[in-house]
Parts: sequence; C-alpha cells; structure tokens
Amino acid sequence: MNKNLLALLVLILVSGQLFAQKMGQWKDYLSYKNCYKVTQAGDKIYCVSDGGLFYFDTSDNSVAKVTRLDGLSDFGIKTIAYQNDLNVLLIAYNNSNIDLFFENRVVNISDLKRKMLSADKTIYNILFVGNEAYLSCGFGILVINLDKQEIKDTYYIGEDGGFLSVYDMEYDGEYLYAATETGIYKADYSSPNLIDFKNWTHIDDIPNADSKFSHLEFHANQLIACFQDRFYSYSNGSWNNYYRNFDSPTEMQVQNNYLTISSKTKIYIVDENNQTAAEINAFAFQDNTENNLSTLSAFFSPTTGLWATDENLGLINTKTDFSEAIYPEGPIYNDVYSLYENNNNLYVAPGGVTGIWNKTDRPAGIMRLNNDQWTYFTEKEFPELEGKKDVIKVIVDPNNPEHFYAASWANGIFEFNNNQFVDHFDDGNSTLETVLPGGTHPEEYFRVGGIDFDSRGTLWATNSEVANVLVSRSSNGDWDSYNLTELINERVTHLLVSKNNDKWIVVNSGNVHVVNDDASEDTPLSVIAYFNNGDVEIKTPMSEILSIAEDKDGEIWLGTTIGVAVYSNPHRLWDTGFIYASQPSLELNDGLFHPLLQNTRVTAICVDGANRKWLGTEGSGVYLVSENGDTELQHFTTENSPLLSNNIRSIAILSKTGEVFIATDKGIISYMGDATEGGGVFEDVYAYPNPVREDYDGFIVIEGLVNDTDLKITDISGNLVYSTTSLGGQATWDGKNLNGNRVKTGVYLIFCSDQEGEETCITKLLFIH
Repeated sequence: MNKNLLALLVLILVSGQLFAQKMGQWKDYLSYKNCYKVTQAGDKIYCVSDGGLFYFDTSDNSVAKVTRLDGLSDFGIKTIAYQNDLNVLLIAYNNSNIDLFFENRVVNISDLKRKMLSADKTIYNILFVGNEAYLSCGFGILVINLDKQEIKDTYYIGEDGGFLSVYDMEYDGEYLYAATETGIYKADYSSPNLIDFKNWTHIDDIPNADSKFSHLEFHANQLIACFQDRFYSYSNGSWNNYYRNFDSPTEMQVQNNYLTISSKTKIYIVDENNQTAAEINAFAFQDNTENNLSTLSAFFSPTTGLWATDENLGLINTKTDFSEAIYPEGPIYNDVYSLYENNNNLYVAPGGVTGIWNKTDRPAGIMRLNNDQWTYFTEKEFPELEGKKDVIKVIVDPNNPEHFYAASWANGIFEFNNNQFVDHFDDGNSTLETVLPGGTHPEEYFRVGGIDFDSRGTLWATNSEVANVLVSRSSNGDWDSYNLTELINERVTHLLVSKNNDKWIVVNSGNVHVVNDDASEDTPLSVIAYFNNGDVEIKTPMSEILSIAEDKDGEIWLGTTIGVAVYSNPHRLWDTGFIYASQPSLELNDGLFHPLLQNTRVTAICVDGANRKWLGTEGSGVYLVSENGDTELQHFTTENSPLLSNNIRSIAILSKTGEVFIATDKGIISYMGDATEGGGVFEDVYAYPNPVREDYDGFIVIEGLVNDTDLKITDISGNLVYSTTSLGGQATWDGKNLNGNRVKTGVYLIFCSDQEGEETCITKLLFIH
C-alpha cells in the first residue's frame, strides 16, 4: 500500500474515534441527585430521580441513564416496579402515561393519559400478581395484562361504584387489598367479577378503619398496613400494633424476604422471622456522616446491602461500614435561570428572581460543563458562599478565560479566578447598594440582575431598586456608580453591552434604557416596532421584554411577550434620540405581513455561528430561524422531539462544536447543531467521521473553517462531486454527488477558500461505499 495513503488511513482512523455525537442528536444534562424510588431488577438497581430513570449494574458497578433517547415515551416519572418473570419494568409517569420497559424495547400504554376523567388520574403504586399489574390510582384501580400489553380492567370501588383514591395494593395469596382514603378494602382474588364494587368489602375491625391508609405490604405471613405514623399487622384473624411513632413514613417494600420501612428520619429492616434486623438513622460516608435523612424508598439485599433513595443525597448503597452515593454525573439542580457560554465552557446559574421564574432562595452556586465534565462552585467547595443565594448570571473576563464573575439577586457579585474564590462584592468594598439599608438582613438585598463586560475589560452590572442602578468596575479594580434618573428604584433584569460599548438595560416595566460608551449620555427607549409595505403602516408597542441578544452584524434582538423586535442600526439612537424597531416577518409567499412569533412570549435568544437565531418561548418550544428571521428552519417541541418541556428559560451554544444547550423548566437538554464559530484563518481543518464507513448514513462534518467558507469536494482525479458554503466555521456533506448518488469508495479532496479567495486549505477524506 502507498505509504502516504497508509499514513492518511492511520490519521483518520484515530481522529474518527474522537467524535461520537452526530449532528442532530439530542443529549440530556439533568440532575439525578434527588432520588425518590428504587427497585431491584436482577443485577440492576433501578432508581427514579428528578432527572429521570437510571440504574446501577451490580455485576460491573456501572451507572447508566435511561431516557427518551432510549425509547421512553415521556418525562417525569412517578413510580416504577419490576416484574421478574417477564423481565419488564413498569414505568408510571406523573401525567398518567405508562411504559412497559423490556430489555430491548418499550411498549407505551397511553390510554389513561389520554382519557378524559374528572377524578385524580395519578398512579400511586404498582402491584404484580401473575401476569397482571394492579395500579393504585386516584380514581380506583387499573389492571394491565402484561402478556397482551394492554389495559384489561378498571375497578371503581367507591360508594355505589364511584371514584375512590387508592394509594397502594397488596395480595396475600387469597385476597386483594386496597389502601384508600377511607380505609382498607379487600376482594377475593378468585372472584369472576371484581369490576363490581359490591365484591370489595370495607375492613371495619382495624384501628382508624375509616381513615386514609397509605401503604400495604405482605411479609412473614402478615398483612402490614400504614396509617399516618403507625403500622398495624394482620395475622390469625386480628389486627395488632406493628410499629409506632414513625416520623412521616414514606414507603414499605419487600425484597429478598426482607421488609424495609422508609421514613424521613430512619429506616427499619425486618427479616423473614419478623425481627428487626437493622435500624438506620444516619449514612456514614468516607468523608462525613449524614444525620439528616430524607429517605423516600429503600430495600435490603443480603448480597448487595441496603439501597435507599434520598431527596438530597442520591441513591445510597450501604453494604459495609460506609455508605456510597450513586447517581450519574450532571448538574446539581434541574432548575436553571440562565446559561452562558465562553471558550466552549457552559456555565449554569440556578438561582431565581421573585416574580420572574417564581424560584427564590436557591443556595448560591455555579455549575460549569467542559468536555462532559462538571465543575461545581458551591458552598461545599467554597465556604465563602455559605448562606448566600440566587446566582442568576455568569460572565467571563474577555482577557482571561479563567476569570469570571457571578451575579446574585440577593448578595451582590462573586469573583472567581483559576477555580478559586477571589472576592465577594457588596456595599463594603464596591459601589453596590442594598435595597434595605439598615434593615434586618441588608446583606441579602444586593439585587444584581445583569452583568457584562465592555471591550476595554470594564465590568458593568445592574443594581436593582436602589438610587444608582448601574455600576462598573474597571480592569484595575476601581468601582463607580451612575445615577440614571428614570431608573431610580427600578427593577432591572438584563444588561447587554454591545460591540460599540453601549449598555442596553432591560427595565422590568417593559422598555429599555441605553447608556453610551463612556456613560456620558443615556436615554430611555420605548420599544415600538414599525412596518410599512407601501400600502399599510403599522406601529406596534412591544410589551414586557424577556430576552436580549446582539447578533454578528451588531443588530439588537429583543424577545418580548408578543414576539420579536430588532434594532438594525442601534448606533443611530445617539443621532436621532429615538429609533423604531422592526418585527422580522416570515416569508410565506402570500404577500402578507407575518410577524415572527406574533403574540408568543420569547424568553430566550441565542445567535449561532452562522448568525441564525435560536428562539426559546414559553409554551411553544424552540425555533431556529434564518439570519434575518424571515425563514423558519426548525421548530422543536415535546411533541416532535426529545425536548424536555416547551417552556424555555435560556439557550447557549458551544462555539467550537455548535452544540445548542436548551434550559427548560424541567432541566437542560442539548441538540447538536450544524453551525460553529468561524475563525479568522483556517486552523486544524478536519472532516469527521473519517473514514466514512459503509454503514454510516449521517452527515459528514468539516470543521476548523473561517466564516462562509466556499468548499468544493472532488475525487482524487479532480472531478467535482459536491460544493457548499459553511455555516460559520462548519460545513456538512451528505456523502452524495451532484446527481444525488452515494459516492464510490476512495479518497476525496476538500478544497476550502474564504470569500475573498485569500485564505485556502485542503483536507482529505476516505469514503468507503
């Protein structure tokens, strides 16, 4: 083989392994730390958390997530249970959707989710009897035939066959039992007509017989029932006290002949002889002991130990003297206020602002993602953050990518450098002011809502509801403040410093206030969108502003409660004193004016490497529109994509990869986009996957380009097979020639040139047909 070709093969075989995520692929970034249900499925321990479903494989100690990308039909799991004989995990969602999760497939049963019912449709618990699953629901009992994978029956066991909330069920080999809001009912399992409510008998001889019972289990030949903070057992024809004075019991679960009772403060393990095998009221980790338990679910295995879920600690396994917390790596919280990208690092601010996201008092913390690795800046790592709250924005120093500031809606500004805490700024060491001077807790009322850098390295920040709502810190550390008369005591939530150093301040009342480069001039600006096609003139006052961004041409884009407004030449403001915005109009080829996202709340705007706009909305998902907004390129919702929610809070794009991160009210998910930031020169140009194997049917991506690169792809003989223009610093090819046919096996040359033809480069690609 030719030595040069051999060298090319080695190079591209190695480089081809570096890029696993395909363009158009989705990936979730969720917190799996808050866990609330655990069950055993052979060697796997399945756990439900706020972020979704994951499992720990005891055979190889691996952790893996199970998501909609793996075939699950929904998001937000209420409970799970595993049927050993059929090897199926039944998943019940908060919205009453149901999945049967087999090893290699998922069967969705959505009948209950879709059914119009005036009663509570919540699925509280799951009981397996043979090949049937009995679901305890807010209206009664739902029976699923697992062999046929369909709903078999619905039992309404309330008065006169009405609705009755059922919270748990059990089977003792003869009778089915149902714990309800009015006591416990039983029915002979062999009865041919359990649909008839008359075949369900109320148990009258148990203490508190007519009250709500929450949990049932059959263990050691006894039926055990939970009422409030106490338990009763039934054996030999009578009810007896079992356990008393539990603090908020949360679950009973029988696995491996052991009964495990969970509560907010302790866990009881009862063996097959009905003796207390263990009482756990703390988890002893290697570096600390956690005494404040919040256990929601647990079971015990003689071989693998105790498995417990905790609202704050994750999935806990205790099999030696020490406990271990297990959960997939991810962010600490699923609540996100804003995302920010710099140098391919994603910063996540999880705080909140009263009245904006209805989320307050989130402990001060920042989460950073780089190369799939998370770094946390919380009070655990930095004691200086103890007691601090609500970080809502992050900004990185343009002159030092390791140096960043975090804005808090409660405690001012925090400074970090080289992963170390540097300083905390309030009225003691800066020009920031507190909302409540001399108040009970003035240190908690330094409300910084916006933060940004100008081109000189000066940090600018907004200080809400005080006399001087704009402050700055120069690169040498000098602070200053600015009295903007119209904004005294206003709440300001966003700040954008434009390329020409103008400060665009978003005011809570709905308009913007603009401050010039050196803060010598400032002016309020009512946002009014203007349209004129020669026949009609339309002026539209835009209401509350929810988001702001500057595109690559220096245009200012505003997301409002009724759509999008754009200032195309914002610098003209200083010449005229007032300028109109425009509303991008979708081109639908009917000659009419169709304002982009008219009457839609646009909560997030992000500009990609090709100057296209990603627009997040409240209730309508995410849109990708063309550079000027006249063409809708993509529209993602929960109905047509793995998007976690249609309510979008923030969007950020990794500049080097084009990965689009979308923060929803249910957490973060990403979409691998097709546009990256172009460089000034061609640098490390490569194509992937390389080689393109015969079974690959995705796009081939060419990276490391300058903006708007002209590409021509030829075979080794120089015959043109494809040409295109890059989106920012990235181009794609579907592997087909000009006639639409997949190209033949061989080496292909990719010729790259900038728009002026001054910068050029060539790279190679091996294609296997």
